[in-house]
Amino acid sequence: MKRSSALSGLIGLVLLSFGILGYLLTSGGFARLFIFVNVLGGLFAVTGWLMSSWGSIGSLAGSRATRYGANAAIYSVGFIGLLIAVNYLAATYHRQFDMTSEKAFSLSPQTIKLIKGLTKPVKLYGFVQGGRSPAAENLYEEYAYEQPLLTYELVDPNRHPELAERFKVSVMNTTHIQYGGEHGQGTNVTDLNEESLTNGILKLVKTGTKTVYFTDGHGEADPDDAESAGGFGEFRKALEGENYKVKKVLLASEPKVPQDCEVLIVAGPTRPLLPHEIDAIEDYLKNGGRALVMMRPPRPDEASDESALVQLVADWGVEAGNNVVVDQVVRLFAGPALGLNPLVNTYGPHPITASFTNQTVFPMVRSVIPIEPAKPGLLVTPLAKTSDSSWAETDLVGIFQKQTASFGKSDIKGPITVADAVEANLAQLKWGTGDARLVIFGDTGFADNQYLENFFNRDFLMNGIDWLAGEANAITIRPRTLRASRFSLTIGEFDVVFVLSVLLIPELLLIIGIAVWWERRS
Repeated sequence: MKRSSALSGLIGLVLLSFGILGYLLTSGGFARLFIFVNVLGGLFAVTGWLMSSWGSIGSLAGSRATRYGANAAIYSVGFIGLLIAVNYLAATYHRQFDMTSEKAFSLSPQTIKLIKGLTKPVKLYGFVQGGRSPAAENLYEEYAYEQPLLTYELVDPNRHPELAERFKVSVMNTTHIQYGGEHGQGTNVTDLNEESLTNGILKLVKTGTKTVYFTDGHGEADPDDAESAGGFGEFRKALEGENYKVKKVLLASEPKVPQDCEVLIVAGPTRPLLPHEIDAIEDYLKNGGRALVMMRPPRPDEASDESALVQLVADWGVEAGNNVVVDQVVRLFAGPALGLNPLVNTYGPHPITASFTNQTVFPMVRSVIPIEPAKPGLLVTPLAKTSDSSWAETDLVGIFQKQTASFGKSDIKGPITVADAVEANLAQLKWGTGDARLVIFGDTGFADNQYLENFFNRDFLMNGIDWLAGEANAITIRPRTLRASRFSLTIGEFDVVFVLSVLLIPELLLIIGIAVWWERRS
């Protein structure tokens, strides 16, 4: 009798426990029935056990086994309560954590800032096969998680052809972005990734389209060239992705820079600009223009003349050096070596570089150092500097013909400035009224098809464009593209890793092996 009543008591406790868990974790009609049956059955079973065992409860409570069992029960209940509390907090205060080095499974800070700043509702309509797509739903959920004003809906175009017709959707896996409600603006994107969605939202939020002109006719990098390594097709794609209109201008045949030019880009001409073209650029800047100027390093093995461009940037407070920046790099099992593709980790304080701490790479770059003292009215800010181990090498014959370089008396010790931002108060300079802006890079290759997506070159370059165009907010609105993870070592760090992995561990293993062999032998 006692054994059967004890069993019923244990069963009753189990029923009560699951009834309480059901009450805390579930809802709905069937759940209520489950809870009712468990609680009622548990109460009957526990009550029957208590009534039949009342006389022995006192002695049972004092036994060692009972105390151990009670402790175990308390710990179990406490652990279950902790799990319930954690799940409740997780459901109420939802948080996500991305532990990958490139934050590959999270929205970029630029995208988050864009959608958090939305003041009108945005709805994403995902037209996918069967109205179901885990990839699309996961991506949309990331956006909705950051902004309550943003919602999404997965649509099967075969079941809802009226929506596909209304939003002019003709291709599967298209996302229609509706901004400002049912009667607001909308646009379609056909690529299911963060970059396309963010740029689509950005196009709707931005007012108007700004025009960027590339100078042409002197061997500049070509924005229409998407095939060759030195082309600027990827740069053009990045500009158009942020709602810029891209055009080319042959200043040799134009009286002046076009009226609708928001930013003029001079992308590393290899032949000298004509005096008329230099005058046109000067006039444009002195009337409040904005220009992005990219230099090329001087090379004795290639015919290139940028003397006119060097003089132009000098007039605006920047000295383009007759040199090439050399840095030390570390190669596995080879030790330090000279490199002509310096990495940059140091950035000056400026809106272009605000919160920008990522690496960029500048292949074949010359120094562009602010002229001291600066003209009154000119503010020149160094944007990017190479490492302390770098220097600006003036022996160009030694680099390009003998493939050797060493720091000499005429060289400049690093860190070397390779990018600058110039703000000009035209009235103070007595050149006009208002202000002008320039961004000057000592390199053209960092923006070409081969290098633009390396590290964070594209973000840095587009930040410069947005600052020139007056798009201060857009500087922080650039989605991340998935990049291969890279880990760069200084010479000192490489030595530590090499000693620990290649020397110390094998040494310890060998010592231990010898000790074990000796012990067994004896």
